[in-house]
Amino acid sequence: MIIVTFDVIANRAKEIGSSQPNNHGRKLWSMLFGTYNGRICLLVDGVNTNEHQLVMEWLKKEHYKPGSIDFHWESGSDNRLDRIRAVHAMHSKIDWYVDTDPSTVSKAIKEGIPSLLVTVPHVIRPEWNEQRKIVEWNTLANTIEEQALKKAERAWKE
Repeated sequence: MIIVTFDVIANRAKEIGSSQPNNHGRKLWSMLFGTYNGRICLLVDGVNTNEHQLVMEWLKKEHYKPGSIDFHWESGSDNRLDRIRAVHAMHSKIDWYVDTDPSTVSKAIKEGIPSLLVTVPHVIRPEWNEQRKIVEWNTLANTIEEQALKKAERAWKE
């Protein structure tokens, strides 16, 4: 049994029905789903009873088919650890615990459960934030010709 949190497969929004799927989470889900024959328990925390149907519809719309779903109204690291223990008691063996929360993953590791921390940063790297210079075509062509000439001279000397 693999436990995957909802945060791994979706970028949560304030309203759970408008959450956007995470492409990296979808790839990970596809790999795990095939390998473990669909034995995936989806852990969805921080949702009220009236939002369960929204989550089910979202999963159906996005083509996720978990083997089981564990809903809980509380959220937080300690609550997730309690949910992991509950699923562990039901299914006897947890092959993997997959989450985006480092504190929960570290607690699961202390419990002896193999864990995978998923990080998909949503920040712009500094080198991408700077404006790039647009090089003129003539400058680019001259640079390529200079490199070709230097390469030919080096081959001529050898």
